[in-house]
Amino acid sequence: MYRRSFAAIALVAALLSPLAHAEGEQNLRVHWSKSSETDFGTVVIGDYSASPESNYLLGATYGYQYSDTLFSLPLEMTANVGVQWLNERGLQQDGYGLTTYIKAHYRWRLPWTEKQVRLGLGEGLSYVSRIPMSEVRDFGTKGAESEKLMNYLEWTIDVPLRQFHPLEGLFQGGVIQDASLGFMVWHRSSVFGLFSQTGGGINFMGFSFEARF
Repeated sequence: MYRRSFAAIALVAALLSPLAHAEGEQNLRVHWSKSSETDFGTVVIGDYSASPESNYLLGATYGYQYSDTLFSLPLEMTANVGVQWLNERGLQQDGYGLTTYIKAHYRWRLPWTEKQVRLGLGEGLSYVSRIPMSEVRDFGTKGAESEKLMNYLEWTIDVPLRQFHPLEGLFQGGVIQDASLGFMVWHRSSVFGLFSQTGGGINFMGFSFEARF
């Protein structure tokens, strides 16, 4: 419990520091994700196996870019706060979630083209009002129980829309500077038992739309 409390305090402090001096690019992401049985190691390459519960979540995240480098590396750094509604498909009462995390973004130019994709990896904390049934089952197979507060990972791959000439005019002179369509993984885990009795976790995979302003 002490280790979890310390991690929560450290993360909140890291988030509040850049947000208190918000001057950089901001973004708003909305997403839909469905629970998956796939391990995180292969889920990031699109491997998908549906969970028996077929539960899903709807979420929205606000982010602020507080740096365009990380230790001189070309990684755009954002501080993020997200909320989620978890639909349990009638298996139990629906729940709500909150995520806070730091995220690194890398713009990768596709070989032999002028187009880019934006890769993102976030690390932080996830709190849910009710543990998703797919996560309850995952821990139940180990004879253990999950926790409402868990470690959070987010992996995204986005296609910025402004780089396509027919769409470029949509972002000229407006509040929204660019927008992206993407694929994302929403992941809760115990980090090998750090947040619960044993190792375990759950993935939600889906699609998102992000506006940057």
